[in-house]
Amino acid sequence: MTKAALSGIGRPPIARWFVIESVILVFVCVVFLLLRGQVSGYSALVGGLIFLVPHGFFALKAFRYSGARSARKIISSFYQGEAGKLILCAIFFTMAFKWIQPLDVAALFLTFAIMLVTNWLTPLLAGSNTQRS
Repeated sequence: MTKAALSGIGRPPIARWFVIESVILVFVCVVFLLLRGQVSGYSALVGGLIFLVPHGFFALKAFRYSGARSARKIISSFYQGEAGKLILCAIFFTMAFKWIQPLDVAALFLTFAIMLVTNWLTPLLAGSNTQRS
């Protein structure tokens, strides 16, 4: 007697993706620190964290449910996660500009952009296939 094969789409390996993105963030911060100084280094760190923390919130909200029976919950949690991510980004950018002085704005935004591109490429870098076969 054989077991039924699992089918459907599996959850992405979020923890592995966050590790990869965190390593890239540390690398970018070290590069800014060595090339442009301490202010650029911590500004880059802040820019990366402004990306990673809201993205983590989205991942927690969006991937809570799975399966066809939970379709409405999945859609709702994706919308809630995306709305929360946008709100958290706005709050964190506001806090950074208001409370962190001196701040290298170029390092902050460039690191945020690097993390955004990294997020698009992470599934390729991780070499993971999210579908079960």
